[in-house]
Amino acid sequence: MHSRNRIGTLACILFILGMTLYAFPSLLPSITPASAATRTISLTGNYPNWNTTNPTITVTKGDTITINLSSGDTAHLLLIDFDSDYTGGTDCTTALDKCSNTFTPSTPTQLGPFTVTSNAGTYKYYCTIHYPAMQGLFIVQNPPTPDFGVAGSPSSLSILQGSNANSTITVSSINNFAGTITLSANSSPAGPTTSFGTNPVMVSSGGTASSRLTISIPQTLSPGLYSVTVTGTNSSGSPSHTTTVSVTVTKPDFSITSSTSSLTAAPNSSGMTSITMTSTNGFSGTLTLSATVSPSGPQLSLNPSSVTLTSGGSASSNLTVSTANSGLYSTPVAQGNYVVNVTASSGSLSHLTTVSLTVGSTSSPPTGNSNLPVLPIIGGIIGAIVIAGVAVFLTRRKR
Repeated sequence: MHSRNRIGTLACILFILGMTLYAFPSLLPSITPASAATRTISLTGNYPNWNTTNPTITVTKGDTITINLSSGDTAHLLLIDFDSDYTGGTDCTTALDKCSNTFTPSTPTQLGPFTVTSNAGTYKYYCTIHYPAMQGLFIVQNPPTPDFGVAGSPSSLSILQGSNANSTITVSSINNFAGTITLSANSSPAGPTTSFGTNPVMVSSGGTASSRLTISIPQTLSPGLYSVTVTGTNSSGSPSHTTTVSVTVTKPDFSITSSTSSLTAAPNSSGMTSITMTSTNGFSGTLTLSATVSPSGPQLSLNPSSVTLTSGGSASSNLTVSTANSGLYSTPVAQGNYVVNVTASSGSLSHLTTVSLTVGSTSSPPTGNSNLPVLPIIGGIIGAIVIAGVAVFLTRRKR
């Protein structure tokens, strides 16, 4: 009975421990497996060399090595001197060194497989039968350091004042890294605010983990270019890594254009062009229109004098230019060149478009500034001369 109780109690303890580790994985130690490979190397004894050049062999600590051995001439025996004390003869008396059996052209052999446990360094391998002629370098490297990388996608965003956008931050395991990465973000210059959907993130060996970065732009933040730097920090203290998301802050706006850049109107007539306002960057609101002309003279009117834009939409107004006589004494509009400016405004936001106006059939004012009718005067002079001539003729005839 007591044995059953103990077994039941132990089972409960193991169940509770398992659930605790499942719910709180950070309680488990971070174990990063070593980067190891299984390799096969071939060496052929050809006195006075292995192969033809005594090649340098490079391996990584933790690798599992198998060396296939053959002979091209006579008997050979391979020694890898991991304790670096070889002076000739047979030296496989320590567990560190690796020695093969003797092999000949008719009896190839194999050394290994064995796991390289020696520290990183440069060692030598020999043919003990033909020492010191047949020897080469056996280099042991440390395995690559486990690490991680941080990247953002997209890496650039365009965000309107008063809105937000997202970039996915991905943390990737390098060289079998596994661990917990804490994310942080800073903006330069200051202004945008940031938040992460998941923080910290857990990265498995050879895997990736991601978190949604939300960048929010205050309504009053000045338009321009901002840089948000995201930093990933490993809880075990390895070097931090960063990625940068470029943010272009824009504000709602609009453009204004005329269907024609120039108008020509005869005196005592009129001309018309269409003025179009277009929403950009999500602008919406009511625009008030006004028009001025320089120098003064022509009369201007806009119909309608205000328009309402929806986000991404456009609206138009007709500009009419009249060159009819105006004023108390019906002063005619002088022929010549004029500049018409049409302005659209919404609060402090204002834009204008310009239309060139020509009154008359030429693009320049007429020469002189006389208001006298030239042709009637010339005609009167000619008529007076004719009448005088007729009178003289008749007078002489009577005589």
